[in-house]
Amino acid sequence: MLTLKDRLNTPEVELTKAERKVLRALLDDYPRAGLGPMSRLARQAGVSDPSILRLVKKLGFSGYSDFQNALMAEVDDRLRSPRTLLAGRREGMSRDDVWSNYLSDASEGIQRTLALTQADDVRLLGDWLLDPKLRVLCHGGRFSRFLAGYLVAHLRMLRGGCLLLDDGAALPDQLGDIDRQTLVVVFDYRRYQAQALGVTRAAKARGARVVLFTDIYDSPLREFADLIISAPVESPSPFDTLVPTMAQVEALIASLVARMDGQLDERLEGIDHLRAAFGSHILEE
Repeated sequence: MLTLKDRLNTPEVELTKAERKVLRALLDDYPRAGLGPMSRLARQAGVSDPSILRLVKKLGFSGYSDFQNALMAEVDDRLRSPRTLLAGRREGMSRDDVWSNYLSDASEGIQRTLALTQADDVRLLGDWLLDPKLRVLCHGGRFSRFLAGYLVAHLRMLRGGCLLLDDGAALPDQLGDIDRQTLVVVFDYRRYQAQALGVTRAAKARGARVVLFTDIYDSPLREFADLIISAPVESPSPFDTLVPTMAQVEALIASLVARMDGQLDERLEGIDHLRAAFGSHILEE
């Protein structure tokens, strides 16, 4: 189903010059521009109030208030918290075989993820991650931080120059080293984290490339990303799922390995020797 932003990006009706100005103003500051008074949006777009009314009616709304209601519903859908979802989902969860249904839904989520990523995007991401000239920094939000750490743990076996960004007092010091030879990979999902936004802004300001792993909604980080990898997060639980993203990370690692030559064998052999010297594993093959 198309989101409201999708409808604004690809309107199925013919628009006048003034209506296109309104559309541009809405998209340039989405969703905030559409949540205020119509007169303010008219000033931003440089048009009259009637132009806005004509546009929203062409888009299928009865008036500006109807358009704003749809916009607020979409914003609520991407920002709602587990607390707001709990009451509506508890009844269904109590009737069902929760364990089996949840795993089945997770499997379907992975299938839906296949349609969200283009092969060219995966290839470009692989090019960047395998570029020895680029340092790779990964960062995640409160729940998604483990994904950033999971990716870094694998990347360190494939290449050097990989770091998990701290989420404490040392973070600004680490950000100070970012430059044009840095690739910053950020994991952030609704209800989007202010710190993740700060990391992304700082990275772009210093000339880094930014890859954003996020949901299918309108994350405020999207405008700063050079590449976006999306995944569905809806689940039968009041808590969003990160299973599809975990699958994306593992698929990414597999695709990187498939592109690497014998140097990877040498690197992994060296790492194994070091681990043996430190007695890292209880059992050895």
